[in-house]
Amino acid sequence: MNSRKSNEKIIQILSEMEPLHEETDDERRRREIMTEEAKKKAVDDAPLAFPRKVAGIVCVALWAFSLVALVFGFGDLGVLLPFLLLSLGTVCGLNIPRFIKMGKIWDVVVAVIACVLCAMLAFGILFVGGNR
Repeated sequence: MNSRKSNEKIIQILSEMEPLHEETDDERRRREIMTEEAKKKAVDDAPLAFPRKVAGIVCVALWAFSLVALVFGFGDLGVLLPFLLLSLGTVCGLNIPRFIKMGKIWDVVVAVIACVLCAMLAFGILFVGGNR
């Protein structure tokens, strides 16, 4: 399994190996850039990693069920839409700590706005939209 511990072990083994040839400045610069990019991409150990995966799976399953329900006519959009919006808002909200750790401020702003709008619209439909 690809985990942080196994990755560190592989890095340790590779750093102890002797290079086949002398490294040029260009190769060294590229290696440093690749190392920095790998550090930025290694955010899977960010907070809430498991809940993010579970929320994503639930969101996709709920959207697929709703699509099938609406296509075959045994679902009501007034009931399904709030839960679709809540699942989407949850996924957006759980990604905020990841974006903060990556340093993507604008993604944090967009995720907060999407999360709040999805929640407000969902609760609005649940509590106000049901009155006919």
